[in-house]
Amino acid sequence: MERLIKWVVMVALLLASLGLSAAPNPGERPRPRGEPANGLPVLNAYNPGARNRGPAIDNQSAARRVKERFQDRRILGIKMMQHSNKMVYRVKTLSEDGVVKFVNVDAESGALTE
Repeated sequence: MERLIKWVVMVALLLASLGLSAAPNPGERPRPRGEPANGLPVLNAYNPGARNRGPAIDNQSAARRVKERFQDRRILGIKMMQHSNKMVYRVKTLSEDGVVKFVNVDAESGALTE
């Protein structure tokens, strides 16, 4: 019974997808180039002049930098926050002695500060 339901759902999805088309229907005006088929705005993923690019370093790169510099510490957590008008990753570390310390990694330059 469960296999039958899966097949019915798959066939229904297949039939529904056949009715979708990016091309205009007969009698419908052609869409200007760049206009989306569904009428939603297009997000420009590549815009070299965009101001809000996001951080140059991701959280995994920030953790890797901390681990390279402080090899004797374990990384407990990482979060992004604003500090002195800059975005930084605040990395929570644990030393072999059981001392918790925080290391800040600049999200743009990758500079480490304790």
